[in-house]
Amino acid sequence: MNTIVSYLIRIPALIIAMSFHEFSHGYIADKLGDPTPRQNGRLTLNPLAHIDPLGLLMLFVIYFGWAKPVPINPYYFKDRKKGVLYVSLAGPLSNVFLAFITRILMVYFDNVPIVGLFLNVLYQYNLVFAVFNIIPVPPLDGSKVLWSLLPQKEAYIFSQYEQYGQIALLLLLFSGIINVVMTPLMMGLDRVISTIILFPFGVG
Repeated sequence: MNTIVSYLIRIPALIIAMSFHEFSHGYIADKLGDPTPRQNGRLTLNPLAHIDPLGLLMLFVIYFGWAKPVPINPYYFKDRKKGVLYVSLAGPLSNVFLAFITRILMVYFDNVPIVGLFLNVLYQYNLVFAVFNIIPVPPLDGSKVLWSLLPQKEAYIFSQYEQYGQIALLLLLFSGIINVVMTPLMMGLDRVISTIILFPFGVG
């Protein structure tokens, strides 16, 4: 694929998946009574509010990057653990939802030049965001999900190791172990989404 065309497709697809993910965190936090995301201008799908330039660049260079984390204050939640659980799940689940929508569009536009390619890339990015972020290693969303599900004592012990999470994540990434975890999960998620969507068409 032409390099320019590749970037013209990958950049907007990546920005859409990333912005939708971060907006969803802020939206659920806001609905649960936390004004912090709104006060910080994060209740928007405008990518400028969510993109970290260095994090976006790293995604293209080493295929690992980050967006600006949505600030929340869990003490606003009536139930702190449930609030953290819902907010943390909102990001990955929003990508699953967007993957569903994209997969439906692929049924109709997959053979349309450029459009079909863009939808395929957008679909793959959403699978990546959904699966990668649910891994229970700090600072990923999955670590907050795990914390919220653990009993109080175990949750406290788990939080003490949060500072080492980024080191562990980098080791998983550069050792290639992360691919061993993500590949079957992405394939499984793709299979579920495709089966649900293509079943009415007698495909899959």
